[in-house]
Amino acid sequence: MTPSRSFYLAMALLALAAWTAPMQWPLIQGLAESWWWPATVGSLILVSVLGFRWMQRAKDAGPMQFVAAVNGTTALKLFTALGWITSFLVTQERLKKEFAFSTFAVFLLCTVAVAGFGMKISANSENNETKG
Repeated sequence: MTPSRSFYLAMALLALAAWTAPMQWPLIQGLAESWWWPATVGSLILVSVLGFRWMQRAKDAGPMQFVAAVNGTTALKLFTALGWITSFLVTQERLKKEFAFSTFAVFLLCTVAVAGFGMKISANSENNETKG
């Protein structure tokens, strides 16, 4: 399976796990009752996928473009997570800590997935350069 397909499968599984996590853990069960949680998870997954596609295009453009894509993807995910957390803290009265920590956990998992698959596409690009 190519790194791209593996990445999209990993992100789909991550999205499914994150969306259903509030139904499995009593501590964060209240998050499943509102639209905040699915919207947060969906936007973090979407930003991760868009960032990965950016990294795929940048891998052939040069090392600096690839580094910029990796850093930009991380920044996009971070600001997306912070935006959701800030909005939730301002507008909601309960489950503030649970939402913030759960959102950060999804951010970390997305970052690990993007970084891991980014290293694979970077290694594949370097192998192609040395062979050709």
